[in-house]
Amino acid sequence: MELLIYLIVYFLTIWFIFFPKSLSSKSFFIFWILTAICLSLIIRSSIGETDSGDIDGYIKYMAEIPGENVSLNYMLREFIFWFGIIFLFTIIGDGAAVFVILDFLLFLFIYKGFTLCQKAYYPQIDQRNIHYLFFAVLLFFPYVMGMHNVYRQILASSIFLVSLGLIGNKKPIRGYLTSLISVFIHNASGMFLPLLMVSTKNKMFQYSSFIILIPIIFVTTGISDSSSDFAAREGSIEIGKTIKYMYLISLGLLLSTLIFIELKAKERNNSTFVSLFSILFILYIGNVFFISSEQAQRIIFYIFSMLFPFFGYFFFITFKPRIIASLVFFHLSLLPLVLIYNSAIDISL
Repeated sequence: MELLIYLIVYFLTIWFIFFPKSLSSKSFFIFWILTAICLSLIIRSSIGETDSGDIDGYIKYMAEIPGENVSLNYMLREFIFWFGIIFLFTIIGDGAAVFVILDFLLFLFIYKGFTLCQKAYYPQIDQRNIHYLFFAVLLFFPYVMGMHNVYRQILASSIFLVSLGLIGNKKPIRGYLTSLISVFIHNASGMFLPLLMVSTKNKMFQYSSFIILIPIIFVTTGISDSSSDFAAREGSIEIGKTIKYMYLISLGLLLSTLIFIELKAKERNNSTFVSLFSILFILYIGNVFFISSEQAQRIIFYIFSMLFPFFGYFFFITFKPRIIASLVFFHLSLLPLVLIYNSAIDISL
């Protein structure tokens, strides 16, 4: 069933590439959220029957509070998530139902984040023309992986996108407060503070965003080696000696191509995108030599989940014909899932 719903999402993405205005904005949102919830219900129905990675661990935490196997320090660092799921579990009493509710919130954050970022950084795009992105993201590898694993990351990164959109729409206080929610869902999102600074219209903040990268890199690498019970992270593993450097090369090639196209373009429509990507690239370089390949992969998930809508907008305004450009972008975005992370989808019927 999981494979079937993902195939349906694939064909709906194709449909909205060719017929982007087949639904009004309000009707589209209702149709999309219902489709996303169907995806959630199918995936969560397998909880307890198949290995769900981190999801099984989260449900164990819910059920064991208070318990001997739960680290209070670990929970306090990310109290919004941990105490939030415990509260929901106390009321509902079913772990799968808790995650359906969390998924619903995740989908709302995705929709709000994409919408705000489009209005802030690509106002020349009619949102109805890029409706397909809302389906395409459900097939993008960080989100497919996150539905079974690294869930806090996709939840935190989606909330962080809302922060970027709020700041881009000149609502800085709400933007920074929203970013705090993402930090207390998954602490690692705190390293992306410079993205918020570079998104402002203030030149001093934009320049400072690159300067503040230095202490942030020192702090994040220091935390990785910390012996403090409060600061230390859970143990990590190596998933391949060279994979984190392959991620580095792929990021470098993508950023170089983006900068080259932007320099050649008559109109500089992607300056914020270039700045955001540059900061993410520097953050990755600053961490890659001091962390395990598993930690590097988690950072990559963060980076690509936040870059995804911007790449979609970039392809749409840069290349023509736009239907072909959207088709190319969508299928390029599928490649990591098909070639590397294909085991994330349960193919049994």
